[in-house]
Amino acid sequence: MRSLGKILLALIITVSSIPFVFAQQTPDMFLVEVSPSSFDVNTPVDVTISAVKANGDIIKDYQWDVFIDVSGGLDTADYTVPSEGLYSFVAQDQWVKTFSKWLVIKKAGTFTVTASDISEDTIKWEKAIIVGWGTHSSESSDKSLSIISPSKGSTIKSDVAEIIGSWSIKNSPFEIILNDTSAYQGTTDDNWWFVWYVNGLNEWKNTISARISDINDTVLAESDPVEFTYDSVTDSTFNSIQVLPGNTVKAWDKVTFNVKTSSAVSSATIKLSNGRSAPMDMSTEWSFTKDLTVDTVGKLNVSLDISTDWKSSSYNNISMIIVETGTSIGKVRIFSDSVYKNKVSVTWDVDWAESAKYLVAYWTSTDNLDQTQTVTKKELILENLTAGTKYYFRITPIDSNGKITGTASEIVNTTAGDDTPLSCTVQWIKVNDVIQDNMHLLTRSAVQNVDKYVIYRSDEKTDIDHMQKVAETTGTQFEYPFNPKAKAEKYSYYAVQAICKDGKAIVMDDVKKVKTWPVENILLFVFVSLLFYGSYRLYGYNKA
Repeated sequence: MRSLGKILLALIITVSSIPFVFAQQTPDMFLVEVSPSSFDVNTPVDVTISAVKANGDIIKDYQWDVFIDVSGGLDTADYTVPSEGLYSFVAQDQWVKTFSKWLVIKKAGTFTVTASDISEDTIKWEKAIIVGWGTHSSESSDKSLSIISPSKGSTIKSDVAEIIGSWSIKNSPFEIILNDTSAYQGTTDDNWWFVWYVNGLNEWKNTISARISDINDTVLAESDPVEFTYDSVTDSTFNSIQVLPGNTVKAWDKVTFNVKTSSAVSSATIKLSNGRSAPMDMSTEWSFTKDLTVDTVGKLNVSLDISTDWKSSSYNNISMIIVETGTSIGKVRIFSDSVYKNKVSVTWDVDWAESAKYLVAYWTSTDNLDQTQTVTKKELILENLTAGTKYYFRITPIDSNGKITGTASEIVNTTAGDDTPLSCTVQWIKVNDVIQDNMHLLTRSAVQNVDKYVIYRSDEKTDIDHMQKVAETTGTQFEYPFNPKAKAEKYSYYAVQAICKDGKAIVMDDVKKVKTWPVENILLFVFVSLLFYGSYRLYGYNKA
């Protein structure tokens, strides 16, 4: 609303004032001083604004409008600025205006006070301020900044240290110092915490500290240094572990684990704290390696099991992976134009986060995808292709600099001019509960143009959005669990969702109720409707 008001106010300029505007000097910027620059919530402070040229000279005859605002995640109700955000300099100001006790911030955090020319946003100045909760004024002690983990005198076994600290001002830039070297720079979160992970530890003694700075890199607080010990889990059998490309990766990135052991080790298994494990490949007599794609966002501890001819040993939490939200290309759909046979449309889904850009590589063979286009949306239209020719496509997420930021799609293909429908056609769909070879099965008629069926389950009757996904299958039957020895009756509810080749879904609703305990087979299923998401042709529905 303030930006809109600024625009409207800039438009309300009378014709009589225009000659005056061109007669006076135009400032190159404003100087903004907030005194003090660090204060408590709901405490009025002074703001001084000066109009100056690039060489620092103050413009004494400046008589124009300046817009005043505060940025940094605040709503307009969270602060009060001088003159309700707009001030017109007058001659008696003598180029400098001080607003005494006019700035009030009602929330804690790191914010920026901005003064800009009403008609030209580039003529402005920004001043960083720190707002606290009664303990962070400019006169307060900086001892409130502390590192909680690792604790002083502690010993860690992992080659990655988890650094946890707090300071009761949110959204403040902080820096972690490891052994007198900057290891990481970030921002405290909305709960006044900061958490990060650092590697490159010294074997045995290490010192960690943190400091808080404003956006002008002025140090506002420093923690006491914390000494801790890194005692690596190595012995005559296990020597080292290496994680590539590093301990911080994106979801769906490929991570390579390299382990060095003694020559007596015959096998090694890498284990992650999300429950995933995999046997490693022996690359040399002393080395094992394994590539894994990580898809669990968060902190993953890394452990290792190794075996020799005479014993097996486990090494727990020897390293750590921090998996940040990344991008993975999901389903890719290609549509040929029914009129222009040399034209195709390519769209795709993404898992996790959107990417800044996408690189579409394509051509007539999987070995020569040398035609590329970069787009910012999840779609691309290609023209001037050769009708009747098969084309192959691969989509890769990239950042603004062209660096790959996630997992590329599988290579998919289509024939230009082939406008065979990909949507699902539904006709008299039936779902049955049958017993076959002592297996209790849900069976259903096949649906045209389906990639897969998704099975959902719940203990109570509900809609599919509140059911648990239990299976995916490309076939038309699903074996559900059944306990013939149960002493009491129990029912479960199942629903089937068809995922079409064009990416849309048909949800079969209402759900199927089946008796799972004990051995009596009861079918209490009613098809109420077929819910369509997308464009589908509905030929009919059956009640059974």
